[in-house]
Amino acid sequence: MWLLLLMICVMPFEQSPYLMIADSFLGIFQDFTVIKALGLVGCGWALLRVASGNTDEEGILTSLQAKLFVSFFAGVIVSSLLSGSGFLIVSKYLAFLFFLPFVLVSVKTQDDLRKVLYAMAGTLILIFPYAYRQSLRFGDRLGVGLSETNYFAANLVLVLPLAFAIALQQRTPGRRRMWLLGSGVLLLEIFLTSSRGGFLGLLAAGMVFVTRRRGFGAAFTLAAAMIVAIVVLPTDLGQRALATIGGAEAPPGLEQSNMAHTALFWAGFRMIAAAPLWGVGPFNFKSLSGYYSGLDISFMAHNTYLEVAAELGIPVFVIFVSLLLVALGAFGRASRLHGSPEAEELAGWGEGLRAGFVGFAVSGTFISAEYEKYFWVVIFLSIVVDRLIRRHEAVAAAAADVPATEPTAALAPT
Repeated sequence: MWLLLLMICVMPFEQSPYLMIADSFLGIFQDFTVIKALGLVGCGWALLRVASGNTDEEGILTSLQAKLFVSFFAGVIVSSLLSGSGFLIVSKYLAFLFFLPFVLVSVKTQDDLRKVLYAMAGTLILIFPYAYRQSLRFGDRLGVGLSETNYFAANLVLVLPLAFAIALQQRTPGRRRMWLLGSGVLLLEIFLTSSRGGFLGLLAAGMVFVTRRRGFGAAFTLAAAMIVAIVVLPTDLGQRALATIGGAEAPPGLEQSNMAHTALFWAGFRMIAAAPLWGVGPFNFKSLSGYYSGLDISFMAHNTYLEVAAELGIPVFVIFVSLLLVALGAFGRASRLHGSPEAEELAGWGEGLRAGFVGFAVSGTFISAEYEKYFWVVIFLSIVVDRLIRRHEAVAAAAADVPATEPTAALAPT
């Protein structure tokens, strides 16, 4: 478990040159970093545990999410072979395939899941001083010098509802205030990234979270308040958002960015039309974007779904979206649990994960997020959540079968 927690805590720093080990490992894993090294060690440990039979009764590939992911990976291989992309591109997804057993063997109990979720949220809260220092150092939006700002914003959106759900679960005022403060820090970080996609993801996540608790009216009120806030407050995000809809002067480079996004959007559809079944090949969107868009500079799609469909083909795209929907369904089922304190705790986490996952999915329409590690961590954790749901349901069913006379006799006066 400690190895997985260490890996999660290091993930936001992966682009740091201090964490780079080599350009490649065994000629398979390109840009070999400390995180990938930890993942390989963890995968080796997990496979040894599985081989020795020292795991629970549920196998690694028994869940629908795992089967869909393996099918997705197989689609990546087929697309790579048919398009001539080569195996080195497949290795980007191979790292996630190795990460799957590591997560499932490490996170077996609700206590294990608690540690992982707290580490995910806590890391992105505690990273703020360093991220802000890097922002001042490079004179740019929050996230620069750490990650790309829009990707950083999407990860923040992913964990913010979870952090807020954790805050609401705390039983002591001090801990509740601490987690609420942390949630506020995450919100501030999202605003400081000035990411339009991040803000739309935040709107979606907030509305999903509030709708569950207060209804649609409260959700739309929250959305209106957030929109008013970015318009009224003198933030770079507000200026960028208003400029996008023509309500303010565009900051330097914004108009060119909007034009590039539009060109890439239509280029993605041209790629899909050219190779609808197996795509143009994994990681080939950028190299082909100039040909299909007419742009002088090559770009990634800046749209997760369009890039997956263009690179891997429509069948693999359907598998990818199905995987997202199944994971989302697991969080939704968890949010409806009730009964024991442990079930209520899991329900709170499910509520936070569902809202954050929706927000990340919305932000994913503005970035190529299919390689984001926090995203895959949450996908794989949905398998653990499913297993915990079944355990809680089994306990509740067993309790319901207990004859009503037994507790009455136990409470009878002596």
